Amino acid sequence: MSSIVYCGHDFADWCRADLVERAACAVVADAYEVPGRAGVLLVSGFVPPMDVRVRLFLDIGMKGDMMRLADARHQLRAWLTVPEGGTLVLPDDPEVEYRDALLTCCSDWDSLFEGGSCELTFTLFDPVAWGKRRCETGEAFDVGGSRETLPCFSLVAEAGAAVQVDDLLGERFLRIERTFLGGEYVAIDCAKELVQVDGLDARVDVTLGSDFFALDPGYALLSYTGCSAHDCYFFERWA
Repeated sequence: MSSIVYCGHDFADWCRADLVERAACAVVADAYEVPGRAGVLLVSGFVPPMDVRVRLFLDIGMKGDMMRLADARHQLRAWLTVPEGGTLVLPDDPEVEYRDALLTCCSDWDSLFEGGSCELTFTLFDPVAWGKRRCETGEAFDVGGSRETLPCFSLVAEAGAAVQVDDLLGERFLRIERTFLGGEYVAIDCAKELVQVDGLDARVDVTLGSDFFALDPGYALLSYTGCSAHDCYFFERWA
């Protein structure tokens, strides 16, 4: 029986859930007027937050037990009332999760006995879903998902003046120049644009022209320089 998982809480023990509606993921345009040009000039676009509606059907297995119903009310209210929001797994796609989800609207229960149900509206402030976490130690691999993803790299430096990661297909690179004695642990987080060497901030050592690049879905080909070992971590992203 499928249900939702919200902020780490699995609702399957209390109720099942059906997806009612998933709003279309439209793109909001950023454009401005140009004198002498018809219409406007499109500069860029972004995907705005998206709403999803889910109907919960109470299923506690003991329909006439008032204490059990009271427990259900208290437990579900506590799990749903999370002001800071969290992750959400929907019943129609349990292999991915949405981060930065928040319950923004909730109807009353139409009955707390047989057939009891209510409708929830979650706003997905990050409307692109997060799939499974991948770790690749090789230089060539396939990136799953349908959207680009920002990777993390774990490197062990060799003795020398720099370590570098190249995206050979995208013709992009990330280079850290400093005196390496060998054995230093270099951590790169492209999402946060953060570089650490042995746990200390090393963003000042990132060279001009470097790019905290994303990996596109499909075939990826990387190259590592100045490293004795390297790992690439990323999450598959799904629209």
